[in-house]
Amino acid sequence: MRWGGVALVAGAFLVMFGLGGLRLIFGVWMRPLEADFGVDRSAISLVAALSLLVLGLGQPLLGRQVDVRGPRLIVPGSVLLAGVGVIAASQMPSYLGFVVTFGVLASIGFAGAANATIMALVAQRFEENRVLIYAVCSAGGPLGQMALAAVAAAGVEAVGWRPTMLWLGMLLLAIVLPVVTVLLRRAPPPRREPLPSMRGTFRLAFRTRGFVLLWWAYFICGITTLGLVHTHVVAYGVDRGLTEVGAAGILSLVGLFDIVGLILAGRIADRWGGRRPLIAAFLIRSVALLWLTTAMSEPALIAFALLFGLTDMATIPFSAAATAEMFGPRMLGLLVGLLALAHQIGAALGSYLAGWGYELFGGYPPVMIAGVGVALTAALLAFSMDTRPVRLDVGSRDGAGLAPSRA
Repeated sequence: MRWGGVALVAGAFLVMFGLGGLRLIFGVWMRPLEADFGVDRSAISLVAALSLLVLGLGQPLLGRQVDVRGPRLIVPGSVLLAGVGVIAASQMPSYLGFVVTFGVLASIGFAGAANATIMALVAQRFEENRVLIYAVCSAGGPLGQMALAAVAAAGVEAVGWRPTMLWLGMLLLAIVLPVVTVLLRRAPPPRREPLPSMRGTFRLAFRTRGFVLLWWAYFICGITTLGLVHTHVVAYGVDRGLTEVGAAGILSLVGLFDIVGLILAGRIADRWGGRRPLIAAFLIRSVALLWLTTAMSEPALIAFALLFGLTDMATIPFSAAATAEMFGPRMLGLLVGLLALAHQIGAALGSYLAGWGYELFGGYPPVMIAGVGVALTAALLAFSMDTRPVRLDVGSRDGAGLAPSRA
């Protein structure tokens, strides 16, 4: 890999470390936000749900921009917006102000430096080991989660959530933004192969049965990961008798094993594709969630973090590989963005429903049992997918004549 490729991977990794790590630790803020704003668990879950939904809605649009124009402006601009949004959120005196600044403003920035844009820039630069390289870049997110969860929890205990969030936002602007801007200057221009319009790509994707089944499986993936575990596992650990820092440590451990899972998944996907590994990932995840329902001690929660972490983000390279098998690399920014939209809608729904279920049942175990059921449903959807290549029969560039057929 030449210097230009190394710089591109380093820039993508740093973006995922800073922005991905920060958005993955929302569970650390949950209890302090409840106390500060005087609202219940479901209200804070609603902020997480909105943030996840905005993250999902933004990714197809911004991923498409990287498909067409490259990452040089989109990704640094997104880092800037996220940093400003996080800093503003830390200073909001009201719950509604926090909802707008973190749930909307910062989350638009998160969307521009997430899976869709990272996959698009990797696809434009690399021909071999593409999914493994994408997995390495994506590993910045859980590494950031692992580092920032512990830092944020310690900061909350020492000085409170507002100064801690303020300093994290300032670090995005002071370190991540200038470094990424310099590194992405070496990003190559977009590929020049014919690119269907956004409308045509939408039509093609949702007329392809394999992609539709993948979309719904990824929707369920969001319910069980960002929605259920990432948003609620810290509060769950505190309910089980852990300290705030100890419970945040469980989230950090999930991040640690996410890294291992991502790298293994990238290698597996490059060799065996996406469909069969997706089936295995969802089955293992269902077992992890079942284990969580009975995890009453710190060692049991650590065992959960290991098992769940190995599959938590492994679905990212698996789903990208399945999409590339069907459609090739040229439209991956938009297509991975559409999958991210499904994931974030599921995550938003899962985040809110888990908080609502907690209030309704007086605890998390029934919510986790429901998570087991939906994870098994995702495994069934992945089993039913057909990921053979789709031949693009293009009748007009705006997509009116675009129809899928198997090669």
